[in-house]
Amino acid sequence: MTALFLIAASVIIQAYAGYPLSLLILRVISGDRSRHKSGGDLPTVTLVISAYNEETVIRRKIENSLSLDYPEERLEILVVSDGSTDATEAIVREFQARRVILRACQGRQGKVSCLNHVLPEVRSDLVVMSDANSMYEPGSLRELVRHFADPRVGCVCGRLSLVNPQEVPAGRGERIYWTYEGVIKRLESSLGSLLGANGAMYAFRRGLFRPVDPLMFCDDVIPVRIAIEGYLTIYAVEALCAEEAAEEGVERRRRARHASFGLRSMISLLGEALRRGRILLAYQCLSHRILRWAGGPALAVILLSSLFLPGSWRWVALAGQGTFYGIALLGFLASRIGAGQIPLYLAYYFLVINFAGLSGLRAFVLGTDTPYWTPRR
Repeated sequence: MTALFLIAASVIIQAYAGYPLSLLILRVISGDRSRHKSGGDLPTVTLVISAYNEETVIRRKIENSLSLDYPEERLEILVVSDGSTDATEAIVREFQARRVILRACQGRQGKVSCLNHVLPEVRSDLVVMSDANSMYEPGSLRELVRHFADPRVGCVCGRLSLVNPQEVPAGRGERIYWTYEGVIKRLESSLGSLLGANGAMYAFRRGLFRPVDPLMFCDDVIPVRIAIEGYLTIYAVEALCAEEAAEEGVERRRRARHASFGLRSMISLLGEALRRGRILLAYQCLSHRILRWAGGPALAVILLSSLFLPGSWRWVALAGQGTFYGIALLGFLASRIGAGQIPLYLAYYFLVINFAGLSGLRAFVLGTDTPYWTPRR
């Protein structure tokens, strides 16, 4: 049982601390591998907005896209509707005279399946992927695409900023989580090997797209496959977009879906990376994603195995976990009365995102997940 405890504890430590520390060491040893030229002529761009029943935000998103500081003749806006049943498609049609194209998939197919049909028809130099609730800063598109002046660059991810006007408790934890993820993205990017992207904003060379399994997470698969092909995949912190933070229940469902889709994606990508001799990428798939999604089971194993540790180690382990879970409980209670303190809520949020993954892992193991997603509200 001691070995089981140590293995489970190592999973948590490696996923959240060992991995970023190892990237920092690699960065110091190898230097900045992501250096490249930027600028030059502006490429043609297709901004692809995935939508399903987004009538509450789609008008604002299109107006935001049309207002971007980018030459009109070099920017096409493509809205891909996954069988929306509300007014989403009618709203998009109002803008069809202004460089906005609607591709309405018949019936619910899932985001990835729709993209598999639509993206091969795109003829621009670059594809920029976006969510319907992601609002871009005016100059963000220029900042995103200028890196493609270097032919070695294959994919560039922008920076997501979470706004929380309603002071949603989950938004506080999510904002800190994304700050932490941003540090990791910077380290990965400095190695020229950004592992996946945020669906809010990322760009890639149109010719590098390959169809994705509908039960995989395309925002991971597309960038990692481009990296496996030997292209630089980088993080552009100056290319900024914003989204409103989600309620806790929405975030929990999103985490569960990502655990299922993401685990399937990363296991497949891990194999692809190993077959191509991309050892760093394989290590990243394992540490940054697979071990992260194993956090829920690892926490459960740590608790159960603690009961069988020898001597005083048992009580030390149980006391430590009892203290942590107590802090998380206080975070839960405080958030329910609108008095959540960040240190307390972080412990609770950590448990939420890890145990939300358990339902996603269950769907992955049982094969009960579907290719559909719902708007993040």
